[in-house]
Amino acid sequence: MAKRNFVRLDVGQEMFTVIGISSHENDYRLSWSINEQMGLALAHGDSPVHREGKEFACFVHEDENRKILLISNRCDNGFLLEKYRSFDFILKFDVELNETETYAWLRDLRRVPLVSAVVHIPLNKQILQILG
Repeated sequence: MAKRNFVRLDVGQEMFTVIGISSHENDYRLSWSINEQMGLALAHGDSPVHREGKEFACFVHEDENRKILLISNRCDNGFLLEKYRSFDFILKFDVELNETETYAWLRDLRRVPLVSAVVHIPLNKQILQILG
C-alpha cells in the first residue's frame, strides 16, 4: 500500500504578505523616506508589537484598501523574527499580495534612498504565529 501524505489547511487562517527591509537608519527616518518615495502615510502606531516580553516599534499606514505595518525587527534584547535577524524592519501587508504586486513593491522599495536591501519573506507556521 502506498504511503499517503496529508496537508492540513486552517480555513480561518489570515493570509498576509511580509517583506524584510535592511536599513541603517532609525525607524522614524525610514518611515519618512518610504512615505516620501511611495506615497504612503506611515505614522507611529499607538501600540507597539509585543512578543515574549519584548517590545517592537510599529508604524501604520491605513486606507480603504489595506493596512500596512512597518515593524522594527530588533529591540534592545532580541529580534521579532530571529531567523531573519539580518533585516532591520518587517513590512507587513494585511492582505496577501499576488506575485506581480509583490514584485512591484520590492522594486519600488529598492528605490527608497535609505533602504539597503529588501526581500519577500515566505510565510511559514512560525511567522503566522508571530505576525498573524
